[in-house]
Amino acid sequence: MTDVDERAASKSAAEHGDFAEMIEAFRELRDALCTVNPPADQLADATDTLRLMTARLREFAAPEGSRPARRDGVPDRFVTHPVLVPYTSVRTGETMTGSVEFTIAHLGGVGVHGGVVTMMFDDVLGTFVAECGQPDCVTAYLKVDYRSPTPIERKLRLTGRIDRIDGRKVVVSGEIRDGESVCAQAEALFLRVRQGQR
Repeated sequence: MTDVDERAASKSAAEHGDFAEMIEAFRELRDALCTVNPPADQLADATDTLRLMTARLREFAAPEGSRPARRDGVPDRFVTHPVLVPYTSVRTGETMTGSVEFTIAHLGGVGVHGGVVTMMFDDVLGTFVAECGQPDCVTAYLKVDYRSPTPIERKLRLTGRIDRIDGRKVVVSGEIRDGESVCAQAEALFLRVRQGQR
């Protein structure tokens, strides 16, 4: 790696870290909005403040491919994406283990909203498939069984495994556990896109 390459990599890492801090601040705001009941005389001022910040950020609109929230190749892309659920994972061959902790913003009727669980599986398993040497795959099928309410504000165990690879098709499964209790199980089919489809 040349000096120029090293400086570019260092700058990219710094930018990624700074953006991730802003995303974390956004998540704190999102969680706060789910737990507060401001007095009426404070709502207009708070709303104006949020709209001013939105307008300020829109001044930095960037083309697809250079947006940290959706940049291909960024490790742990969920860190810089405001909607995806943060998690940690370690891959060993064709299996994965990790952890996830949902917040008050993810709460549904009882436990974590089922749609949030499904979105997390789609992201976790899709990233896992790519890390296993199957890039440029899209979700063709995703089935989730909800076995018990998924709790918030508790570290949960994630697992995933590659069940089968057949040409362009990758079959994968995953699970969320709270201790010994299975919260949700997923099975998915990812399909590698043909050249020219992206």
